[in-house]
Amino acid sequence: MLLAGCASTPNLPPDYHPSRPPSAKAVQEGIKKAAAEAKLTGGLESSAVRHSDHGPGSYFVCLKQIGPSTVGRATYSVFFDNDDYKGIQSSVLSEACEAESLVPFK
Repeated sequence: MLLAGCASTPNLPPDYHPSRPPSAKAVQEGIKKAAAEAKLTGGLESSAVRHSDHGPGSYFVCLKQIGPSTVGRATYSVFFDNDDYKGIQSSVLSEACEAESLVPFK
């Protein structure tokens, strides 16, 4: 009887739902938040959304400040899970942001 009572309330983990890419609006808002956090001013360039297997989110975009002297400017990765902005960090080699085609951010 005691064992049957325990079995009636299973302690199962929640169903797994993989993260989906962020919407265009979420990327735009996330990039604005990230630029403010990193204190980036002036023009910005960003990449297309890509999947990530590391970092604070499942998806990311590359972000870089543009201007007269863009040489030596840091490249950042802006992370998302679904439409949720998860944070910004300096880009690492495995993200290949330096080789990514960047377009002006509007």
